[in-house]
Amino acid sequence: MKLNIKQRILVGFLLLSIGLGSQTVFFYNQLLTVEDKISSVEFIDDIAKIILEFRRQEKNYLLYGEQESYQTALKGIDNTLELLHRRTELQLEPEIIRYIIQLKDTISLYKNNIIAMHGVKNKDSNEYKKDVEKLRNTGHELVVKAQLISRLERENILHINRLLRNYILISVLAVAGLLFFTVYFLSKGIIAPLKAIEETTQKIAQGNFSNVNVKKYDDEMSQVQKAFNSMVAELENRQTQLVQAQKLSSIGTLSAGIAHQVNNPLNNISTSAQILQEVLSDSADSFQKKLLHNIESETLRARDIVKGLLEFARHTDLCMQVVTLSEVVGKAVSLVSSQVPSGVSLTVDVPSGITVYIDPQRMGEVLINLIINAIQAIEPERGEIHIYVSEKATHDMSTIVVADTGKGISEEDLPKVFDPFFTQKEVGQGTGLGLSVAYGIIEEFNGKIRVESELGKGTCFFIDLPKMQHSSSAA
Repeated sequence: MKLNIKQRILVGFLLLSIGLGSQTVFFYNQLLTVEDKISSVEFIDDIAKIILEFRRQEKNYLLYGEQESYQTALKGIDNTLELLHRRTELQLEPEIIRYIIQLKDTISLYKNNIIAMHGVKNKDSNEYKKDVEKLRNTGHELVVKAQLISRLERENILHINRLLRNYILISVLAVAGLLFFTVYFLSKGIIAPLKAIEETTQKIAQGNFSNVNVKKYDDEMSQVQKAFNSMVAELENRQTQLVQAQKLSSIGTLSAGIAHQVNNPLNNISTSAQILQEVLSDSADSFQKKLLHNIESETLRARDIVKGLLEFARHTDLCMQVVTLSEVVGKAVSLVSSQVPSGVSLTVDVPSGITVYIDPQRMGEVLINLIINAIQAIEPERGEIHIYVSEKATHDMSTIVVADTGKGISEEDLPKVFDPFFTQKEVGQGTGLGLSVAYGIIEEFNGKIRVESELGKGTCFFIDLPKMQHSSSAA
């Protein structure tokens, strides 16, 4: 199983903690050992000093026959034996313990020799001289053994010191290697991918929507880079949609200009038709009069459509007022009636007595957008669009419903329908901005817009609008 970045860092810190903890315990134990060795060296040095002291008393006794020196020497020997008997308090090597036992036996022999020599009455006898020589040899052996034990303990201290230096050097190298590996890992696994993202971000700012080269690793940085690439693709798509929206805006401005220019010829046609009706009022037959009447009525109808188009295209500030809901719906339906295919039936069931507090022009934009969306959701099949007022409205809100029998919206896409640039339409049929703009307009009215849909069964948009009682606040 491959570890991700978080797990690698945790394992690295765990290994580092275990290593540093083990080193700390080891060095602490070695320092305790050095402390014990120093104590043992001090102990052996004390033994050596006592040995030298009772040997000095031995010489005084042999040279001058002082009984006090003899007693002092015996007392020093007893003290030495007592100290050696308490050696168990020290942490000593087995070899040192063996030498100390030998030293203890030699001191006991030395004590027996000096006691035996003290009991000889004839100082000039060969036996006495042999005892003296034996005593001196034993005393020399004591000094040599004490010095040997002291030297061995000092060598042990130097050996431990050399080990500590080596271990410290190894620890420093190990920590340096671990730090190097950590820096390399951070540079290769984190800093380098973030640097690539930074460079790609700068390219995006310059208009170059290139992707980050994702390494074939299964870790957090790879996931971040993949998510970043998804974001880049979405940004590129959004930019394309924005360009398309700008094109549509330009077309809308151009259409408004054309509509304004068309309005003058329509007025001339209407005036000419009226004059011709007056001139031919007596001579024209009924069929001619009907044709002239149709020309005038259709011209007026075309002029109303152009007027509505100009009002729809004109950007105005929010103008809240109390209006009749049926009039707003009727005007919106009249503007899109020419776009309703023959296979789609559009029915309106809005009572004339309902008044709401809205901006009628912007509400018309919302309704036109919803109707066009419903038409596109039904095409190329046959279907129905029904605009009506819900009976479940509250006392202060009116709910208008735009329902269609189109393709519907999937459950996973339903929460995203009001997001900017979200669209299910084919390229060129929409920018994904209509419902987002509609949501913002209804929010400006202090209303709510929501949607219910099911694939294959159609879609219903519910718009809650404030009723007339808000007019007092407007005044």
